[in-house]
Amino acid sequence: MPLFARILDFNRDFLSRLRNKRSKPRHRVGAGFPLKASLNLSGDEALVRKGKAVRGGGRDWAGRVGDISNHGLNIVLPPAATTARGEPTTLLLTLENHELVIPCTVAHFRVYDTHALCGLRLQFDDFKTEKAYQQLVEAVSMGASFAPAGPGRSQPGFVHRCWRSANKSVLTDWREANTRALDHFELTFGEHLVQGQNSRPGLEVLSRSKTAKSVPPAVEGEVRQLFRWVVGNLPKNVPADLREFMTRVASNPPTTAAATWRAPVTARAFTSTTVSVSPSSWQPPKAKTRLPV
Repeated sequence: MPLFARILDFNRDFLSRLRNKRSKPRHRVGAGFPLKASLNLSGDEALVRKGKAVRGGGRDWAGRVGDISNHGLNIVLPPAATTARGEPTTLLLTLENHELVIPCTVAHFRVYDTHALCGLRLQFDDFKTEKAYQQLVEAVSMGASFAPAGPGRSQPGFVHRCWRSANKSVLTDWREANTRALDHFELTFGEHLVQGQNSRPGLEVLSRSKTAKSVPPAVEGEVRQLFRWVVGNLPKNVPADLREFMTRVASNPPTTAAATWRAPVTARAFTSTTVSVSPSSWQPPKAKTRLPV
C-alpha cells in the first residue's frame, strides 16, 4: 500500500516520466531517519556469475540505507556479506509501520574493512509498490536537498534565512534581530504550510489555498508524518538549533487553541432587594470584639 493516500498522490503518468529520466540524483539518507533495510543474498559468487543464483534462496542481511534515488539505492552491510553483480534478490524496507518488498538486482558490490556497500537496481512488479517507494524518495529528497537560498518574507524585529529543496519546498527561520535567538520557522511544500513557534509546544498545519478554511484531520495526519520524515533527513547546512527545534516540535502533539475564558457562574441567584450606598457614606466594617480568655 502507498505510504500516503491523500498527499503525494502520484499517478501512472508521473511514475512513467520518472522511469524515463536519464539523470538519477541520489539523496543521502539521514542518520536519524528510521528507515531499515534487509536484503537476501546467496553468498555464492560462482552461482551468481553463472546465472544460477535463485532469488530468495540465500541469507538475509540487515543493513542501513546510505543513499536513495528514483531507480535504486545503496545499502551498507556487514563486511561478511558476499554477492556479485547481477544477482537477483529481494529488498525489504521498513519505515515505522510500513513495509515495502521490492524485487531487485545487485548493480555493484564492494567490500571494505568495516563494511560492505551493495548497490541495487529496483524492479517494480506493481503500481502500488512503485508509488509507495517514490513517496519515500520524495520525503527523503525533500529534506536532504535543502540548500541556502535568498531572503523570504520579512518581519519587523526579526532576521530570517531561507532554504529551498529540489522539489521547490521552502524552509524559513526567523530569529530575534538583537539576540539571534530562534523564534519560529515555516516549511511550505505543495498545498500545505507547517510552522512551529518557541512560544507554543506543537506543530501547526495550515492550507496554502485561499479558499480552504482548514485542513481535514486525515490530511493533517499525513502532513505531520511527512514533516517527521523530512526533518529526519535535513542536511548540516540547516543550523543545528533549527534542526533540533524541528525534531522536538515534530514529536509533540498538535497544538490546540486556548479555551475562551468565561466568568464563573454563581451558585444561586439572590432575590433580596439591592441597597445602593454612595461612596461618601461608606464605612469599613467594625472589627469583632475579642472576648478575653
